[in-house]
Amino acid sequence: MRSALLLAGVLLALWLPTDAHDELKWCLALLLPALWFSRTRILLPALAGAAYALLVAGRVLALPPLEAGERVIVEARIESIAALDESGWQFDAAISFPRHSGWDAQRWRIRLPAGMPAPAPGERWQYALRFDPPRDAAEARLLLRDRISATARMVEGPPNVRLAESGAGITLLRAGLAERIVARVADPSAAVLLAALAVGATGEVSTRQWQVFNATGITHLVAISGMHVTFFAMLSMSAARRLWRRIPAGPLMPRRERFAAGVGVVLALLYALLSGFSVPAQRTVVMLTAFLLARESGRCCTGAWSMRVALVAVLLYDPLAALSAGFWLSFLAVGAIVLLAGARLAPGSPLAAAVRVQWLVSVALLPVTVAIFGTFSAVGLLANALAIPVFTLLLVPPILLATACYLLPGALPGWCGDLLVDLSAWVASILWPFLSWCAGLPGALWHASVPPSWYFIAAPAVLLALLPVGKLLRSGAMLMLLSAFLLREPRPRAGELWIDVPDTGSLAVVLRTRERLLVWGSGESFGARGRSFARHILPLLRDSGRGALDMWLPGSLTRDVQQALALAAAELPVHRTLVAPARGVPPEMQPCTPEQWQWDGIEFSVEADADGRACQLHARAGATLLKFGGDDATELDRARGTTQRLVMDANGIHRRRAHLRL
Repeated sequence: MRSALLLAGVLLALWLPTDAHDELKWCLALLLPALWFSRTRILLPALAGAAYALLVAGRVLALPPLEAGERVIVEARIESIAALDESGWQFDAAISFPRHSGWDAQRWRIRLPAGMPAPAPGERWQYALRFDPPRDAAEARLLLRDRISATARMVEGPPNVRLAESGAGITLLRAGLAERIVARVADPSAAVLLAALAVGATGEVSTRQWQVFNATGITHLVAISGMHVTFFAMLSMSAARRLWRRIPAGPLMPRRERFAAGVGVVLALLYALLSGFSVPAQRTVVMLTAFLLARESGRCCTGAWSMRVALVAVLLYDPLAALSAGFWLSFLAVGAIVLLAGARLAPGSPLAAAVRVQWLVSVALLPVTVAIFGTFSAVGLLANALAIPVFTLLLVPPILLATACYLLPGALPGWCGDLLVDLSAWVASILWPFLSWCAGLPGALWHASVPPSWYFIAAPAVLLALLPVGKLLRSGAMLMLLSAFLLREPRPRAGELWIDVPDTGSLAVVLRTRERLLVWGSGESFGARGRSFARHILPLLRDSGRGALDMWLPGSLTRDVQQALALAAAELPVHRTLVAPARGVPPEMQPCTPEQWQWDGIEFSVEADADGRACQLHARAGATLLKFGGDDATELDRARGTTQRLVMDANGIHRRRAHLRL
């Protein structure tokens, strides 16, 4: 109960608007002393959690007095492994302001052009940055989750110089291990997968790989999860028991199991730190420590007690973890296993028990998965039936042992590590075709766009679906849960055009009439490799409820745009693709020659510009005209990256609130 109240207080503080933080601080300052001497002392954990979360969040949200787009000279210490995404290289850095001694040090997320070499963790740089504060409360919470105050993009020029080389550090060690694994494995896809399993370096995992992992429901197996940390602790404890037999007995020598437990906890903690210390790793280390301490002290320890201890410890270590998807998926999955599966698994076949546990966890996480990702894997049971044993027995053990070998000095451990990496790569190459086949099955991934009211129905429906109630109630509960995949976003009215302008690397617009769907641009910038399109445009196309894309004007056919086209074709048919004539028109595409047409009361026209190097699109509703590719796209730029949608009709262009995952 107290752990739940602590979590409720943390969530209250983190989800309140920033403008209300000062008022909440005053309320807490008055309520905490009053409750201490009253009978309502039970609410103290909630108030203490809110106060602690406000204290931690306040340090992150205290931005320097800079305007958006203003340039500033900073000193940056690189704190993460640089990853290449749709905006170039991206990494987190501790920021200080040498020319403004009164400004507090912060942690920013910095972007560099993709053509530049990525800085190594631990290096110190002087950068000229263009300040980019959070645009709204949603983006501020996303950055706050990672303890990031703001983002910034480097301004190219002489001020950008390296001040110091990398020193020793856990992040540099992680980067070195990831580079060694990637250099050893010939297949790039298998290489980045093994690097993710070894040290949690998921920045180079391709968009296609994430799509397969998401469609098959095995994302929890790819990143460092509780399974990896627990397995590493079991290996460490087994080795410690063998080592204990060879150590001479003495008065200070602990018992064998106590020695093994201590070694297992310490090495599990070190491995969790090496993997980036994500929330699942934190939870696993805390729960493992609590269980072993209770066992060695002779106390009867239940799974629910260990879970409560882990929840309190994770929130005390980092209350901002409650904003991450891993926090909710991790604790809800463990809660489903401990509270629901533990009492209902009768002795019998291990395979039947594993299927039952996977079913319970999938149903329990369905509302959270829909809320976070907007999708649900329908082939998760099938894919996990093979993936979990393969990962647990054949893929994770050799890559963990290889990581341990690479940490040891000498040529022999390195040679053993290379052999183990080769074995892991061979297993991954055998598993990948099966996962790709599962992801390609019709209806493998279900998409949902639900109103907030659905979640009030989903919470009791999950309990009815999992608890031992009558079959009629359970069937009705499952139908209520599955209704999420039947609901669709409202469609535009006749004569109305909905315009979504997501915040991507380059301008891209999704246009919807009542029955038609059109995309202008792709959102791809240099080096994005389809990631920007997959992150920003594909969710809008899925939410539209249309089974095909009627027309696409992607712009110049760079390698990145071609990858976006391939991703779109894998999701839904594209009826027409128009490209600029000067770029050369592939056989499967058409040049954008002048033409006019009408869709659902909206008049469209397309033509190439004067030099034939770009396509211009015009949309008209009555007297209202909107141009795409011309010089008057200011309204689109203002709408870019917001949680609003532009609507054009005969009365002009106006905005309406929309539930968009931008």
